[in-house]
Amino acid sequence: MAMMECDAAGMPTRPRRRTTGLRQAVRGLLLAGVCLAVGCTSTGSLFKSPVSVIRDPGQLIGRSSFERDVVKVVALWESAHGKGVDGKNCRGFAGQVLFFGPQVETAVRVHGTVRITLYDQYDPEAEEEPEPLHTFEFTPEAWDVHRGEGTLGHSYSVFIPYVNRHRNQVNCALRVDLVQADGRVVSSRDTEILLPGRDTKNVAAARTRGFIQERRIPDVEAAGDAVATAPEDGAQTPLPVAEKSSLKAVTIPLPRR
Repeated sequence: MAMMECDAAGMPTRPRRRTTGLRQAVRGLLLAGVCLAVGCTSTGSLFKSPVSVIRDPGQLIGRSSFERDVVKVVALWESAHGKGVDGKNCRGFAGQVLFFGPQVETAVRVHGTVRITLYDQYDPEAEEEPEPLHTFEFTPEAWDVHRGEGTLGHSYSVFIPYVNRHRNQVNCALRVDLVQADGRVVSSRDTEILLPGRDTKNVAAARTRGFIQERRIPDVEAAGDAVATAPEDGAQTPLPVAEKSSLKAVTIPLPRR
């Protein structure tokens, strides 16, 4: 028969459980966790701050926050109004710029110097290279301020003012250049865009008002009261005026109940 241990009062006690192996396992896990935390903190490859993970979820799968091999630049432009270099309202161009890597379907985030060149009086059929009107240069930190994320990935929205002061309509073009960290330059195609003049809408409205005034319908009653006289030599014959038509009232009897 199995012997039971008794305490000093002679009461039986439960047998002691062997916890040596469990304690050693727990100590081993704790030691491994401490070593892993120390090593990853020094390299910064595993533990990320919540803010950085939210802004760039690709860090969780080991993807770099910046694309170092950009192969394509796409720029979309339209005429708009915004703030100029002097802080005053002016006409210009609103653009959305996207960068793509070699094997990435969505637009990526970049880290490099961005140059946007504006061409004035642009002629796509000219044989000579057009002279730039102005070149806007953005440092990597300044360019990242324009970044946003959407269904297409990372995109950059920017306004480029038209630096000339005249109000005429002009045909312009813009080109985006990305200077990467290794010195390679990736450029977009020259985007041709028509910048309308400031007085274009006013001129069109004035022409419309004049057209309506010239085509005003004449007063029928005044024309009916005019007396037709025989034309003199060289005078124009007045057009015949239609007789006035009157509307007669018609009474329809209702059936009796």
